[in-house]
Amino acid sequence: MSINIRPYNASDKEDISDIFFSNCPKYFDKNDHASLLDFLDNYADKNFKVLISDDKIIGCGGYYIKDSDECFGICWVMFKRYVLGHRLFFKTADMFFNHLMQNIESENLNYDIVINTTQVMEKSFNRYGFKTESVSKNGFGEGLDHYKMRRGIEL
Repeated sequence: MSINIRPYNASDKEDISDIFFSNCPKYFDKNDHASLLDFLDNYADKNFKVLISDDKIIGCGGYYIKDSDECFGICWVMFKRYVLGHRLFFKTADMFFNHLMQNIESENLNYDIVINTTQVMEKSFNRYGFKTESVSKNGFGEGLDHYKMRRGIEL
């Protein structure tokens, strides 16, 4: 299975929505769909990517720069559920995370990287060096605690 990564474009929005809903309610609260659409319509830029396999979008995610807080933020990382097996999922996630890190490092800013996620994904992001800074119970909806995680960058 060959996977390609390219920047998001507006024609991808429906596929991204399908991926979002395939991850509800385990990873996302369906009420966050409006926030996703707002992001795609108003903020997605060259730093937001889609992953393509067999001419189908199977995942997405990206980063933004928040100069006021001197940090990068990782945003809307998700993969279509049940498309990748367990082993291929981790291989693909590692490849995509490395791609994002290379892009972040090419910005040449010595900022920390922040991600807002849930308890479901905390251990996955621990694998990439993220440490939990704070937890807000049900912060992303019923049963989805908000975990703010951070890691440094190595330039």
